[in-house]
Amino acid sequence: MKLNPTSGPRQEIMAAGGGITNRPVEVHLPCPPLHEWLPILLADKRVGAWSSKRTPRALRSQLAKWPVLEPADGGEPRAEELAALEVFLFAVRLERAEPPESCLALLRPGTLIVELALPRARIVRRLLGLQRPPAKQATLSQARVLQWLTRGYHQLEQWETVEPHGVLVTLARSR
Repeated sequence: MKLNPTSGPRQEIMAAGGGITNRPVEVHLPCPPLHEWLPILLADKRVGAWSSKRTPRALRSQLAKWPVLEPADGGEPRAEELAALEVFLFAVRLERAEPPESCLALLRPGTLIVELALPRARIVRRLLGLQRPPAKQATLSQARVLQWLTRGYHQLEQWETVEPHGVLVTLARSR
């Protein structure tokens, strides 16, 4: 479902030529639960899940369902293990998204990257009825897409899950 471009939230984004343009932000209905979608996407593929101390607790159980990349001596997965993957799966906090750069650099071209980003829980704000406005959520999600594009990744796709609620899923392919 798309909002009418004249009535929807608007966001300034960088145009292809480097100039800033004002385009409508597309708002879509939430997509399927992760426990239904991930097994279908990752079926018959070599998957590696990366988890760190900064991985949101609510997403650790999702990552634990897939083969976890074991760290070598330096705390990072082995290069040959990363190079053999078809899908690299990890989770971050949406407001402070720090993908594992050392792991991303070792992936072979064409590897599918699945980033699960969860917004920080703001319990007091939720109790007071001060939810994050949809425009703020759209800005954060758009920032994730722009970060992947500036790194040179392609075939980006992004959606928000209904279960667990609010998880932003970003897919990208490495070059």
